[in-house]
Amino acid sequence: MLAVVISCFFATPASALSIRVLEGGIPIIDPHKMVEDGMRLGNTELLREAWRHYEESVSLPDAFGKGYLELGRIYFYLSLLGTSTDSEYNLAESFARQAIERDPQNADAHHALGLILAGRGAFLDAFEELTLALHLNPTNEFLIVDLASLHLALHQPIKTIEYLEGRSHKNGWAFVVLAMAWSQQNQKGKAILNLLKARKMGYGGYWIDTMLGQFAEEFGLPLK
Repeated sequence: MLAVVISCFFATPASALSIRVLEGGIPIIDPHKMVEDGMRLGNTELLREAWRHYEESVSLPDAFGKGYLELGRIYFYLSLLGTSTDSEYNLAESFARQAIERDPQNADAHHALGLILAGRGAFLDAFEELTLALHLNPTNEFLIVDLASLHLALHQPIKTIEYLEGRSHKNGWAFVVLAMAWSQQNQKGKAILNLLKARKMGYGGYWIDTMLGQFAEEFGLPLK
């Protein structure tokens, strides 16, 4: 999931989908949905709101849970958008390493650390962590997509394609990653087809709009 194809970033309005409302008008914040919407829309405000939730939950006694994985994911997404900070890196890395110290066989903890290191630019170290995580949990689709994405940063788009092409994906982000890989291979037609597959699955927003906009400008086509 690395922005090696996308070179321009812009703000997107916050999504109301991350907040559900109970009868009586009481809002319920869904931080996981907030993370997903924040990434899909390229919205740092949503991502940082989710960050505050998970930072508080991870810090509570006896409530460590899997919040460290979400913090790692949020840091990674912020790094893709060019807005991550050193303090966020330090905090996310600290929690992920604590989780690994508690349970060295915890696939989620290695997954989180791999994302954090990738966001920091330590791609080879990230590859080791994500590979270990996949060994510990070989059926995790999100982990497979993240590992495939890392190959983009390592300038190995063929590896990305090998991981993802021909699979049944439940999340449209996998097709966005495939589009980035095909674009690196200068196969723009295949890149566009994968973006349209993602959109057909209901996945839209910043990344798809940006890439389709670039292709439309390049080819002079109305790619809607």
